[in-house]
Amino acid sequence: MFSHFFWGGCEENRKTSWIKWDSICLNKANGGLGVRRLKEFNFSLLGKWVWRCLEEKDSLWCKVLHAKYGQEGGRLRFGEGVGSHWWRSMNDVRVGAGLGDARWLLDNITRRVGDGCETRFWTDPWLLDSPLQRSFGRLFDLAVDKNISVADMFAAGWDLGGEAWKWRRRLYAWEEELVVECVARLANVVLQVGARDRWVWRLDSSQCYSVKSAYSFLTASDVNITASFDRLPTKANLRHRGIVEDAQMLCSSLCGKVEDSNH
Repeated sequence: MFSHFFWGGCEENRKTSWIKWDSICLNKANGGLGVRRLKEFNFSLLGKWVWRCLEEKDSLWCKVLHAKYGQEGGRLRFGEGVGSHWWRSMNDVRVGAGLGDARWLLDNITRRVGDGCETRFWTDPWLLDSPLQRSFGRLFDLAVDKNISVADMFAAGWDLGGEAWKWRRRLYAWEEELVVECVARLANVVLQVGARDRWVWRLDSSQCYSVKSAYSFLTASDVNITASFDRLPTKANLRHRGIVEDAQMLCSSLCGKVEDSNH
């Protein structure tokens, strides 16, 4: 539909597309027309719903989702392959299905810790903007309580040999070295009594999710094509596409020169 609008065609009569659609969808700074890519824009809109599920967990609509799809650790439990089309689409966005960067959403959402009561020690991206589950996957697999909060870990004592470290079995020597490394990362963590934990969107200065910042991230391009596209319907270009014959390439002013973008 968009293509027909730009080139003046219709279902019965297709006209020449002078510039590829990807170039038209580039932002104006990069030489495009700023036409939105529907796929990426839809992902950006659905990403807003994922953000709202995290931020507005006490709202009525989110409680309805909790009742329908379940919850885990006080948060909405996401699942794949079940529920309405909207719910399945939101889950696809959360796991990055259909995009080159599968973690575009989750890697740009981080957790700022206050008192640590509502932040999960292993699975939330609260330390160095990455979940400890990813950095220390072996320790996460061996942990007894995988949903323990940062506050509970701190209260139990997360120093080396502290009561916070509870494992399903005795650790091997190389696994104990991972614990030492993890404890070193926790050395400078200070919890703030009475301060609530909050989610942060890394791509916007307001630290809140915005569709604009998400769309810009998904469509970012380092290629600047503001130079001439050479896509004018000159006779040279028409000949290149097999629309006119060689004998028809001369300029209409009868100057004897070939009509191209420079003449």
